[in-house]
This record gives sequence, structure tokens and C-alpha cells, in this order.
Amino acid sequence: MAASSQRAEERLDRLLAAVEQLRADASLRPKVAATATPAAAAVLPAPAATAATAATAAATAAAAADDGCPGRRPYHTVLTATGSVYQQWQARIMYHHWKKASAAGGKCTDMAAFTRLCATAGGRPDGLEGEIPTLFTVELSAQVLASHFHFGVLNRPNSVKQLMESTTLLAEIRKTSDYVLILETDHVIMRPIPNLATPEKPAAFVFGYMFPQPSQQWVVEKYWPGGSYKSVQPVGPSPLLIHLDQLRRVYQKWLDFSLGLRSNSEAERVIQGWVQEMWGYSIAAASEGIVHRLVEEFQVEPGALSTEAQLAEFAAGRFYIFHYTYQFEYMLDGTPCQPWNIGEWSLDKRHFNQISPAYPLPQPPPGANAAGVWLLNAWNEAMGSIPSWPSKQPAGGEGGQVVQTLYGRRRLDWFSRHANGFEQEALIRSK
Repeated sequence: MAASSQRAEERLDRLLAAVEQLRADASLRPKVAATATPAAAAVLPAPAATAATAATAAATAAAAADDGCPGRRPYHTVLTATGSVYQQWQARIMYHHWKKASAAGGKCTDMAAFTRLCATAGGRPDGLEGEIPTLFTVELSAQVLASHFHFGVLNRPNSVKQLMESTTLLAEIRKTSDYVLILETDHVIMRPIPNLATPEKPAAFVFGYMFPQPSQQWVVEKYWPGGSYKSVQPVGPSPLLIHLDQLRRVYQKWLDFSLGLRSNSEAERVIQGWVQEMWGYSIAAASEGIVHRLVEEFQVEPGALSTEAQLAEFAAGRFYIFHYTYQFEYMLDGTPCQPWNIGEWSLDKRHFNQISPAYPLPQPPPGANAAGVWLLNAWNEAMGSIPSWPSKQPAGGEGGQVVQTLYGRRRLDWFSRHANGFEQEALIRSK
């Protein structure tokens, strides 16, 4: 047994050396350091790894060597979600592309397992558990959400808290690994994602709108007495690759700080409401001395107005995840629309709050950028692979009219008379 343990520790040493080499690789080195404020660049001393963490890492390394994959460090993808129609169709698209990327990684991929962590009323099944591996949590009550400005994103830290405090739920995750990759439903994985974290250092995306400023110091101190905005990194809880030991240290504060930030309008003066849960996580992590590896290529967030430089990096295949938070709005001649305008061709997840997109969605007009074309095709590919997809265009020769779920948003005489024009149009054309 002693010899086996020594071999495992030797494998772990080699593994950690390989990780350090990976971090030094120029292609993965964060490029924001030169522009980061002293706040983001501040480095806190990392806590020492516990004996349990080291033992787990050694066991993982030994298991990887035994299965012919030396150096492999598998992780479990955890997709936080709710059971709403809006997040159900996104989760189905997301899981399709996770499976595709995991398979592309081959036998030794770090993308070892997937679980949708889904918040529903009473923790009841929502009907997708047969298609997507799912653990259910109890969603926040309508009363709680109402007292926090109906901010449904708070279900994410609440679900993670339930996961971490349930022996049964957590055991399902730990069957694979003590690392988790936390993702969201509006993520499309573009290529296999390696384990970018270590037991002491999580890996997270660099959000350009999350760099802390002196004006936010009072908010930081309210939740972290004696803390400094200079120690808060420009990260959120997704995408986040983190060891469970570190997640265990931060999950309660993440939830508490998020609830606090969203419970009144004071913080809104210096922190926009839609990122307050992200700030809840970043302040919580800083208060625990957790310093993230900043990974610029973790995800890309393009839109119709993306610059040529951004699109060049997209075309080069630099990024791991496509986060479709921004809209693709075009006139039919391919002219991109200015901010806050909706185009004649529009690709925006927000059109489909109550109804799934209809497969196949129509192609963008000539002149649309490569990112919009890629996303449209990624949606269509996933929807077309799922036999039970609920909304489909009439097949050729059937005589039905195409459900134009993207075109025609400029028909103000129609859309000004309907609260949800896309849903109404689909229902009318289906009769």
C-alpha cells in the first residue's frame, strides 16, 4: 500500500508540474493583466491544500494513469438551470453540444460527466430528466423572489447550496471528480475544455464589466468588513472550474451576499442589478482568499456589432464557450442594427421566453457576421438532433406556412398589438 501511495504521489507531482507548464503557455495566458486595475492584479496568499485534497488529487492521478490517460484530471459539468420553458430549450441545446465536445476530446477527455442542477417548485421533475442527467433542487419561493426584485438568477447560488449540503446530491457529483465546471443554459461549448483549475486555484472568465472601482468600496466593506475592492477579481460563478473544497468555503457567502445585494436599491447606484449575483460570488471568493486563474478564452460573447478583431479571434477557434447574451440584429440587406434596435432578421434568446424556437430557424441575410451564422447553425444542429423538439417548421410539400420566428420584427403594426408577437404568430400559424 505504501508503494502504491508513493507512486500516486509521484504521479500527482508530475501532474501539477504539467499544470504549471500549461499555465505558462502563452496561448492560455490571460491578456488582461496589462489593462487590469491594481484591484484585479492583487494576489492574496493561497491557503494550503488540505491533506484530504492532496489525497483526493493523488487518487485521481492514479486512476487516470490506470485507465491509460496519465495526467488526466476529470471534472463534472454542473449546468445550473430552472424548469422554465425558456431555460429548458436552452439546456437541451447546451447538452447536445456538451456531448459533442466531450466525444471530440476522446477517451482521455477531462469532460467526464454532466448534470443539470435544476430548480423547480418543490424540487419536482420537469420532464427533461429522461433526456438530460438531472438533479432537482427546490426553487426560491415567489415571495422571496418578489422581495428581491424578481431576480430569478438567485436560484443559482441557492441550488448550489442545496447541492453542497445534501450528501445524496453531492455523492452523485463526486462519483466522477472533486472538480466541477459551473455553466449556464445559454452556453454553447465550441471545443473540448481541459481542466484549467488546481486544488488551490479555480479558473474563471474575465468579465470586462466586472473590474471593481473605488466607488464600490463601500459595497465590498458592507459584506466583507475590512476587505478591499482591490482584492475583488472581475469574475463570476460561471463559467467557473473549481475544486469542491474551495466551493465548500464560498457557497454560503455567495448566496448571502447575492441576496443582500439584491434586497434593496442601494447597491444599484454602483453595481448594475443584472450582475449583482456575480458580484456576490466575486466578493465572497475574495473574502475567503480565493484567487482565480483568469482565462480570457473561456468564453466569447459576440453580437452583430462585434469588431473585426473580435471576429478574427472567433474564427481562429480561440474560445471554449459561446455565451449568447448579446443579440444579432440585421436588416435584410445585411446591415447590422444599432444598439436597442430590433432588426428584420433577429437572433435573440429573449424572443423565446414562452415557446421554443422552431426548427429549422431561417438563415441570416448575406453579410451577417460569422458568429451569428455559427450560433444559428449550432441551434439548428441541436434542435434537429432531438426527435421530441416541440416546435418545427412544416416540412416541404406539406403545404403549411413557415413559422417565421425571426423575420419581420419591423412589422410594428403587428408587434405593437401583441405582448408576445413571436408566440402569437406561431400559435396563429399552427391553426
